[in-house]
Amino acid sequence: MVVVVIKDVDEKAFRMLKSEAVKKGIKIGQAASQAFRLWAQESGFKPLKDIDRLKEAIEAVGNIRQKLQTIEGWSSVEVIRNWREHPKT
Repeated sequence: MVVVVIKDVDEKAFRMLKSEAVKKGIKIGQAASQAFRLWAQESGFKPLKDIDRLKEAIEAVGNIRQKLQTIEGWSSVEVIRNWREHPKT
């Protein structure tokens, strides 16, 4: 763990974080760490993807699509609508 000093924190936001931390019985630093992680995840800071594998997958899907033929009277849109309207339980 490191000691961090953060300036210009919104007072109301800090009080809310502190209040929730107390309710959950955790330290403010733990609550702040959770908030930082959540913010980073939601902001799109995700690990880099394996670009070479993604390119291979795209090429494989493209090859499969080229081999597909249309089926007379069959609509993928209708199938999806049916799934949505009548989900299996």
